[in-house]
Amino acid sequence: MDWSKLSRRSFLRSAVMGTAGITLAKFPIRSFALSDSDPGGKPLYRFMLLGDMHYDRLEHHDMAWVQANYPNDISQINSYVSNSANHTPALLARVKDLVANSDVPVPFVLQLGDLVEGLCGSYSLAAKQFQDAAGLIEQTKLGVPFLMCKGNHDITGPGAVDAYQKVLLPWLSRQNGMRLTTPNFSVRYRNDLFVFFDAFKPNLDWLQKEFNKNADARHTFFLVHEPVVPYNARADWIVYYKSTQRALRQRLLDMLGRRKAIVLSGHLHKYGFVEYQTPHGPFSQLAVSSVVSNDHPTAKDERIGVDAYTPDLVNLEPSFEPSTVAERMQFLAQERPFISQFEYADIAGFAVVDVYASGASCQYYGGVNVTPYRSPSLAAV
Repeated sequence: MDWSKLSRRSFLRSAVMGTAGITLAKFPIRSFALSDSDPGGKPLYRFMLLGDMHYDRLEHHDMAWVQANYPNDISQINSYVSNSANHTPALLARVKDLVANSDVPVPFVLQLGDLVEGLCGSYSLAAKQFQDAAGLIEQTKLGVPFLMCKGNHDITGPGAVDAYQKVLLPWLSRQNGMRLTTPNFSVRYRNDLFVFFDAFKPNLDWLQKEFNKNADARHTFFLVHEPVVPYNARADWIVYYKSTQRALRQRLLDMLGRRKAIVLSGHLHKYGFVEYQTPHGPFSQLAVSSVVSNDHPTAKDERIGVDAYTPDLVNLEPSFEPSTVAERMQFLAQERPFISQFEYADIAGFAVVDVYASGASCQYYGGVNVTPYRSPSLAAV
């Protein structure tokens, strides 16, 4: 079958669906020659990557409930409402333009959770928040499917979990022509595996089964809202941070190392890149933030190079959790021997990931800038 001649509707009908994983048919934006080599040094395909967005409107909130339960988040809500109205549409339009003008296939746009702010106060308001966020994405007409992992704000507040299950997952299912009933799922595209992992109900047995079933995959992309490796002051905001979970964390690190995985994460609202060494092989982690409050931001608090990965990273936010400073510094010191590459900056935007037969690379853009801020290699190219 010539996938380059498929319409979107035919593409969706041709998606091969399973209970634990979904294989996406090839979905080129135009008529591209598809091969599994790197012709002329060009990537085989690319995808656009968004981090936390926290889409919000004031009418999404029962403000009396917020005042009673989350009074310290009111200023945050006001900021996200402003971002959503004044900057998020331009960010999505920039992504749409890159999709439309790509010279290689773009199968999807990916997002790393916290699509919405949450904290609505009721099921009906949480449902409206998801509907409005989905409506903005649909109105943008990205031209390709939109896939995402679950963030903590997506399920925060009364009724939010039900709204996620009853509103967001069905919308994602309709968007992509696949039936999603859980935040844990996987997608195959061009012999590469994309795993969407629930950081808040982590299931390593499920993950191992997915890895086993896809042992022949060329590259493994692991999408998770919380980072796996700490990279800034909030070293305790990662998957399996608690001391009682260290064995589980080591199991996850080893699983990712065996796959030489590319971890894609959000949550901390900062740009970050690390390469982490395990006894079974290295994996990389890219962190993306799309909480854009400036269309053309410049990087702040930049830290580049392994020598910058020290316990002093806690000083990036000196007022954050004063009672845990010593613990976080100790944890960063323990992690330091395993870090072989490191980049960090406070700059929100999006990423474009180019995928080759031999690896993957990234261009990270601040806001809607046309010149990338950083371009790390996510795996050997």
